[in-house]
Amino acid sequence: MAIIPIEIISDPICPWCYVGYRTLQRAITLYQKTYPGGSKDTFHISWKPYFIDEVEPGNSVLIYDRMACRMTPPQIEAAQARLIRTGKSLGINFAFGGYLGSSRLAHRVLFLAATIRGSETQCRVAEALFRHQFELEKDISNLDVVVSAAVEARIEEGVVKEFLAGSGGVEEIEHEAWAARERMKEQGASGVPCFVIGGEVRFEGVGDWEEFFGALVAAREGPT
Repeated sequence: MAIIPIEIISDPICPWCYVGYRTLQRAITLYQKTYPGGSKDTFHISWKPYFIDEVEPGNSVLIYDRMACRMTPPQIEAAQARLIRTGKSLGINFAFGGYLGSSRLAHRVLFLAATIRGSETQCRVAEALFRHQFELEKDISNLDVVVSAAVEARIEEGVVKEFLAGSGGVEEIEHEAWAARERMKEQGASGVPCFVIGGEVRFEGVGDWEEFFGALVAAREGPT
C-alpha cells in the first residue's frame, strides 16, 4: 500500500481547473482498477491557492465581460464551446451566464476545510465551489454562496460564518499562494491548474487521463 500525495494549485474561478480535477478523478479511478495493487493505494489530495487576479478585483462582472477583456467575441464563443464540449465528457454542465469576482473567500473556505476536516472535505468543498460558479451560475465571491458550498460539503454553517467573519485564513492563503507561485517558477510552470504529484510538478494545464495515469504510476514507482 502506498500513499500518493497530490497538490492541486488552482483558482476556483478557473473553469479549466474544474476540468483538470475531473480528469484527475477519472485517472485515479482507472489506476485503482487496473494498476497492480492500485486498489490498496490511497491518494492524499490538497488544494493550494493561486490568484488569477493577483490584485483582488473590487466588483464582480459578467463572465462574458470578463472574457472580453482579453478575447474577441469569436474567441469567446470558441472558448466557451470548447469548455462545454470538454465538460460534457466529464459530467460538467458548463453555463456562462453568471458573474465572476474575487476568489479570496473561496480560498479561505478551502483553507478552513483542510484545517478542520482534511483532504476529503477540502475536495468536496472545491467541487461544490466549481459547481456553484460554473454550473449553477452563482458568484463565489458572494458570502452566502461560499457558505452554501461549504455546507453542501458538510461543514457546519455556523463554523463557516464565524471563520469568514473574522480574519481566519487571510494571511495563510496569501502566504500559500506566494509559496505556490515560487514553487511553480522553480520547476518551470507558469499557469493553473498545476499538479504536483508525488512531490514533483508533473505538468500544468488540463492534460488528459492518460497523462494523469502516467504521472500517478511514476509517482508510485519512484525514480527509475
